[in-house]
Amino acid sequence: MRLFMWAAAGLMLAACAAKPSVSEFQCKAGDWQTIGLRDGATGAPSSQLLAHQDACGDFNIIPDREAYLLGWQEGVVNFCTAANGFDLGERGVGHNRVCTGNLKEPFASAYADGRQLYRVRNELTQLERRLAERRNRLQWLKDEMTAVAAAQLNPDLGAEERIRLVNDLHSLAEERGEVKAQIPSLQQQADAKEMELQRVTQLLAEVAYP
Repeated sequence: MRLFMWAAAGLMLAACAAKPSVSEFQCKAGDWQTIGLRDGATGAPSSQLLAHQDACGDFNIIPDREAYLLGWQEGVVNFCTAANGFDLGERGVGHNRVCTGNLKEPFASAYADGRQLYRVRNELTQLERRLAERRNRLQWLKDEMTAVAAAQLNPDLGAEERIRLVNDLHSLAEERGEVKAQIPSLQQQADAKEMELQRVTQLLAEVAYP
């Protein structure tokens, strides 16, 4: 049964990987300018036409390259705006570097600004996560030490068990000291990163990306 499930999953993945870039209907409709416009507007490279050519080859249809490129160039103009570049950068999304000529610099500059904002936010999030993990660990260690200390009060404990509990308490206290020592440094880094985020946000608020 498990083998069958793995085989089925493999077939599904293969089917997804083999999904054609355009449908039979699109191939036969032949509106290649609109398809090019769609691809360009989403930042797909013009080489995407090769994938369409493969897909339509099954129906003995050859895409209209001239119409496709005409639409693609129009779509790229819509994609390569400063506003879109900033949005992609801020979300940490990559792009295919389809912006050239006079479209390249405004897009690339805005993308870099958005990417900077994404980077600083991401770094702050990571620091805050590490701080939360350390504080949670510190609380857990405190609770464990309390439990071990309470267990030591049991009058029925044997000598071997008492020694084990003493060793456990020592190990927990040692780790607690290490974790506690890490928190101020992490907090300092998080505070500095928060200030950096405020500076970057303020600077970019003064820049308009129409």
